[in-house]
Amino acid sequence: MKIKEFFKSTKKTLGIKQSKEDNSKIERLEKLLLKLENSKKELKKELKNSDLKDEKKIEIEDEIAIYKFQIKKGQEILERKNNK
Repeated sequence: MKIKEFFKSTKKTLGIKQSKEDNSKIERLEKLLLKLENSKKELKKELKNSDLKDEKKIEIEDEIAIYKFQIKKGQEILERKNNK
């Protein structure tokens, strides 16, 4: 996955609008990874709510799985960028 595709996919998942910042790609990637981690933590807290219906719990678990995948891919890209 190219870094550009990762940004597009992650921003879509988090509902972030395209920014016009001049930050480097690595800095933006680190910020996105942090936002993904925070969103994942919030979803895990919400999942612990016992009042949720089974359908909602399944949706949240799916969303957490997507975040985990994007975090993993983002970390791989970051490692490659840092090793260059």
